[in-house]
Amino acid sequence: MDKRYEHKIKESEVLKKWEDAGAFKADSTSGKKPYTIILPPPNASGKMHVGNALMIAIEDLLIRWKRMRGYEALWVPGTDHAGFESQTTYERELKKEGKSRFDYDRDTFYKMMMGFVLNNKSLIEEQIKNMGASVDWSRYTFTLEEKSINTVVSTFEKMVKDGLIYRSDYVVNYSFKYGTTFSDAEIVMKERTDPLYYIKYGPLTVATVRPETKLGDTALAVNPEDSRYKDYIGKEIVFEDVTGKNSLPVIGDSYVDPSFGTGVLKVTPAHDKNDYEIGLRHKLEVKQVIGIDGKMTPIAGKYAGMKVMAARTKIVEELQEMGAMEKIDTSYVHPVPVDYRTEDYIEQLVMPNWFIKVESLKKAGLDAVKKGAVKIYPKWQEITYTRWMENMRDWAISRQIVWGIRVPAWYSIDENPDLFVTFIKEGKAISGKVAELLPEHKIGEISSGLQSLFAPNNAKYVIQKDSPGHLVFQWAVAFNYFRLS
Repeated sequence: MDKRYEHKIKESEVLKKWEDAGAFKADSTSGKKPYTIILPPPNASGKMHVGNALMIAIEDLLIRWKRMRGYEALWVPGTDHAGFESQTTYERELKKEGKSRFDYDRDTFYKMMMGFVLNNKSLIEEQIKNMGASVDWSRYTFTLEEKSINTVVSTFEKMVKDGLIYRSDYVVNYSFKYGTTFSDAEIVMKERTDPLYYIKYGPLTVATVRPETKLGDTALAVNPEDSRYKDYIGKEIVFEDVTGKNSLPVIGDSYVDPSFGTGVLKVTPAHDKNDYEIGLRHKLEVKQVIGIDGKMTPIAGKYAGMKVMAARTKIVEELQEMGAMEKIDTSYVHPVPVDYRTEDYIEQLVMPNWFIKVESLKKAGLDAVKKGAVKIYPKWQEITYTRWMENMRDWAISRQIVWGIRVPAWYSIDENPDLFVTFIKEGKAISGKVAELLPEHKIGEISSGLQSLFAPNNAKYVIQKDSPGHLVFQWAVAFNYFRLS
């Protein structure tokens, strides 16, 4: 007998015996009562952590217990390409080298990501094996293999046909520097000193750091418990503005902080996430006065085409001249969203995203638990599930990232000249509308260097896996798997 237990040798011998014997392969024709667990696939963004190990240990106990009791026990293994998590992790590695995803076109970056993820996937597979997990490796699935992609795409197509998926506006974090959107995890809040402008709206005064977005205001909001303004709620305020005579409704919303500024908030749904939520609650119009090119849109009237800071300066001057500027606090310190890499300012813009209609789906999910068709253990966790389902709103599923499964939507250049693209050419990012770029750039170089694409809400598209023609672009975003975490 060996003087000491050499686990590295013995465990590999046992693993080999299990593998040769097909010890954990489930047989659907055995006639035994089935018992199945799907291993929640670990993210292939790195090695497994202690939480993964605990999950595998618990599930292994359950599956072996059922197997010994005579069940046909199946434990299905897999790994998740983990779209957002993997891309964020990989970009941290690039940052150490002084690079970012914006140094590469989409295809090049995707191939680099694939190498990174496949390496991590192999490490995770070995970790699962070395733990002695009794999974059926013949049924192993990677969420970015062809069969997985086909399943996701066909499901997407079916949901579109069934009216469960649609496109609509959603607030995103947008970088004018890079011509693309950032996830919430890619931005940080940095304290900055800016002027706080107190602007008169008739009898009310609003404190804001962004006077240029007042051109997109669709309401004034006060806290319904604020006694100073209760009598204004539901009324229309008329006032003189830089664009002439104007009016806005006054609404009551508990989001408004009575202690900030004057306690009156100007609501600009197109350029602030909190304002957007207020707009949804009160069915306010969304007026986008800043475009993805960093300039004021036609809605901004005489300021159209001006860069944001230039428009701000001009509007402040005109407000002062007309006596609509009550005062300016030049030492106001506040947090602003910036790119975590370069600390460049990030704008909040409303852009089209893909949504799932959840009303009919969540009803079915709730009924299944209430009627006992699906049981949740421990029992007290039912309330968590119920509240989550009841409060769920239509689900924004698209992610403006490179890594993952693309939304199977194709846009014709001829039918959609307003497609806004960013592509890499000779190491430089070039952005603009396709119709304006084509005179100077060939379609091939735009396509091969494509980094991102934005299509307006009225864009025409075809939903299918493969390209319907050569003069088309695919929606340049990926979406993650739907998963309750």
